Amino acid sequence: MMNALGKIREYTVSAFSLMEMAMVLLVIGIIAGAMFKGRDVIEMAQIRSVVSDIETLRIAYDSYVSSYGALPGDDGSASSRFKGVENGDGDGIYSESDASKLFAHLYAAGLIESADFKIPKIGGKYTSCLNNGALKIRISEGKAGAISKKQVIQLKAKMTESMGKDVIETIPSFDEGKANDAYVVEIAIR
Repeated sequence: MMNALGKIREYTVSAFSLMEMAMVLLVIGIIAGAMFKGRDVIEMAQIRSVVSDIETLRIAYDSYVSSYGALPGDDGSASSRFKGVENGDGDGIYSESDASKLFAHLYAAGLIESADFKIPKIGGKYTSCLNNGALKIRISEGKAGAISKKQVIQLKAKMTESMGKDVIETIPSFDEGKANDAYVVEIAIR
């Protein structure tokens, strides 16, 4: 009898029980869920950072106008106020050339930290532009740094919450029903 029992023990294989397998799968699920949730938290922090950057630019813009009585970028006396800065045309209306001088004038006045402003946390870069006669801040250039549909939705919601109105336009035009997943965003300064 002992001999038969010894043979049986010889052929048994140790393996994970169903309970051990369930625990391993549970731990893997928790880790995966935390990673996905962590990514969402990071993405929302990036969106809030962009909203903060735009608010900083708006405050700097208003400070420049109230301090110097001219539009930053359009200021026809900027070179006499600040060293190494080009004048705008000073007509009180933005041209493409004036818009390109916005950051330089704000930086020279000490209202922003860099003549290139900042790099947005969501990718791309900030540039000033003129679109339909309005001064805007563009995030991204072409497809480099273009943001996703999800980011556009989150950014629109946060900007609307912060500014009280929708100030965002996208290239191409945003449509939640379309499958396009790369947008260049323009945000009105005023």
